[in-house]
Order: sequence, then C-alpha cells, then structure tokens
Amino acid sequence: MIIARVEGGIGNQLFIYAAARALALRTGSQLKLDIWNAGYQESNRYGSRYQLDEFNIVGDVAERAEVVPYMRDSRGFYWRRKINRRLPLALRGIIEERSLFEPRLLTFKPRSLVYLVGYWQREEYFRDPANVIRRELTLQREPSRQSLEVAQRMRQSESAFVHVRRIDYQHRLSIEYYGAALEMLRERVRRPTLFVFGDDLQWARRELPLPVDAQFVEHNGDSRNYEDLWLMTQCRHAVIANSSFSWWGAWLNDEPDRTVIAPGAWGYRASPASGWLAVSPDRCGVPLAT
Repeated sequence: MIIARVEGGIGNQLFIYAAARALALRTGSQLKLDIWNAGYQESNRYGSRYQLDEFNIVGDVAERAEVVPYMRDSRGFYWRRKINRRLPLALRGIIEERSLFEPRLLTFKPRSLVYLVGYWQREEYFRDPANVIRRELTLQREPSRQSLEVAQRMRQSESAFVHVRRIDYQHRLSIEYYGAALEMLRERVRRPTLFVFGDDLQWARRELPLPVDAQFVEHNGDSRNYEDLWLMTQCRHAVIANSSFSWWGAWLNDEPDRTVIAPGAWGYRASPASGWLAVSPDRCGVPLAT
C-alpha cells in the first residue's frame, strides 16, 4: 500500500496525487491519501482545503489512525525518518522528495507500506500513465450554469487563458513576461480570444497589455476554484503563470495543436511541461514583484 501526504493548495494536491497514483499503477498497489498532516481541518496561512474529492480520483482518504506514525511533529516520525534515510531505497518505508527530481521513484518497487512525502512537481513522475491521470482528474459534478456558458464561448473561438498569481506569492511574474508571452501568442494564433483568470484581476486590468474584448473570469471565487481549473482546460491555448494551478490548467488539455506559453525562469521546483514554449528570461526579466 502507498500512503501519500497531501498538502498545499489544489495545484500541489494534483501533483502529489498524480505522482502517487502513477507509482500505485506501476506497482499494482493500493493508494491512500493522508490529509491529516496538512492542517486542512484547521485554519492555515493560505486558506487551503482538501479538494481532490472534487475529482474522479482513485484512492481513499486514510483513517487518522493509519497515519499516526507519520505525524510531522512527532518525535517518533523524526527518528523513523533519520533511520529510514540510512537504508537502501528498496527497504525504505518512507520516500521523501529531497531534490528537484527523484528519478529513482520511477523504478522503485515497494515491499510493503510506503509513505510518500513531497510535492513531486515534475511531469516525468506521471508521464507514462498521462491519459489515465487526465481521465481521473475530471470533475465529479457538472459545473455551474455560468461556467458552462463561459465554456461554450471558449469552444466557439480561438480561446486562450491568461493566468495571474500574485497575492501572498513571492514568485510574482513581471509585466514584461506577460507582454512577451502575449506577443508570442499572437505570432502563433490568429485573433485569439483571451480569458483572464487569477487572484488579482484588478492588477491584470490595470497593468497587462490586454485587448478590449478580453474576458475576466471571476464568478467562481475561491469556493469553486476547481471550476476555474476546468474552464482553463476548455481553452485551446494558454499563457500560464509560474503557478501549479496554472500548470494543471494547461496540462489537463492535451490537444496536440495547442500553444502553451510558460515562463522560462520558473522561480521554484516546478517547470514547464514537455512541448510548451518558454519565454526566456532575457525577453521578460526574472520573476519579480511589480
């Protein structure tokens, strides 16, 4: 059995699930999800909550008793990790993400229960079963009527979403990035219709070089941000931020002829997926607050 610690916002949760599910598929293991170590039952800095249950995932939430040995602040878990790190990988009961990419996870074969700790923000972890992951990360419930109406407009045009991530975020992208990205999009897509998503749409309205017909999607709010994610997948093209939420909005749509533009200087461990176009740092500067 595999138990994966789930934490962070919806984008991080999707990375953790995808990597753990791919490992479970490859090894024929049962998957359970530890939501008890993330503070979802309490208030947390970003107001994050468990949201994988909005999707058609394959994996049960672990009982609290099952994860007591792995509680992050316990001395027992501290010493278990210390001992575990001295063991050969094949004998470890705890697999931790301790570098930007852990290629050994792709060939690891658990002998018994394994506990996964990490964000696993690399496409390589789940590239082989990508079609299975995309099928499972569909919404369980039909989106709202308003979201369905927006999706219809997206499908009737050369739609492209533009995503902005700024609030309580240290890796903010510059205005120059969005200017360069939109220029690249227009070079490749004739008359794109832009749909703008994000947590600071006032800044986007004020600062970004958007056409007058750009549509700002803000009806879902934080309570239904999974519908925003679904709407992103309905767009034919994308200009993404250096955000895991943004990454999934682009990756879950696998149309072969789409254009996805991403920052070349990501700012943290996640990175653009294979086949996406990256705006190089010399065109937009490094990610910075503006």
